[in-house]
Amino acid sequence: MDHYIPPYCVPCERYWQSLLEQGPVSTTSWKKPWEWTEVPAVALEIWDEARELLRRHTVMNLTVDSYNRGGLIAHWKEIEGFVPASHLIDYPFPADPEAREGCFAQYLGRTLRLCLIEVEPARNRILLSERQVAECELAQPVWPEWLCIGSVCTGIVTSIRPFGAFVNIGPLEGMIHISEISWGRVRHPEDFICPGQEVRVKILNVDLDHQRVGLSLKRLRPNPWMTVREHLNLGETVTGAIASVERFGVFVELTEGIEGLLHISELACSCPEDLYGTYCAGEDINVRILDITPEEHRIALALAA
Repeated sequence: MDHYIPPYCVPCERYWQSLLEQGPVSTTSWKKPWEWTEVPAVALEIWDEARELLRRHTVMNLTVDSYNRGGLIAHWKEIEGFVPASHLIDYPFPADPEAREGCFAQYLGRTLRLCLIEVEPARNRILLSERQVAECELAQPVWPEWLCIGSVCTGIVTSIRPFGAFVNIGPLEGMIHISEISWGRVRHPEDFICPGQEVRVKILNVDLDHQRVGLSLKRLRPNPWMTVREHLNLGETVTGAIASVERFGVFVELTEGIEGLLHISELACSCPEDLYGTYCAGEDINVRILDITPEEHRIALALAA
């Protein structure tokens, strides 16, 4: 038995009019043809940041740039943010479409304090609320006054990584970058500190939005390079300990936190393999100071005669 197939009918004007009524409300006084535009892809890092803002109940100041039949639109970075009418403080709005549009139009250009309530990468948008701002503010942590740049505090080392160490300072966890462990050269953080150790650190930077704190061990002590010329002189012969042997030369610790380089060109060795066979870390060696450049933390050495 054949199935009945209705004949094709051209949509009438009322059909197209009903579709237009369901679309976005135009905020311009002139008409132009509908155009298909590709929405640019939003980087995954931005979506990750949006989820983090949602998790931290962050309140943002965003400007309303358009609206549709259901609420307001305000962009955050590359993402369209939608504020449903029910999440506006002045809701409810009139049910009449024209009166409702007039209410939305009054928001254009205004900056609202909004918080994230949902992140929707699949729909390429985020949902925002004005009503829940007070609730989000109550959920935000209260940071102590001492948590600021320049403060000195005590913490416990929680973990060691090749690039630095993480320290629990109470309200949150901070990081000591490998370059902030010692004024001298640091090959690995575990040579200086270990998990579970209590350390005094100085706060270098604070990013409470992302709960990141930069810490320093070495800045609790004077920078020895600032006074290096008071202890070492050009042409002087001193005895130091070999700190490490590299392919291009030997690093010699002259005083605490101060190392000089005995370049391979100043040695009798013809290749890096000879360096490793001739010199060993920890051995004492007599060297002569050829050059001192404190601003670059650099000292050039030669073997003492």
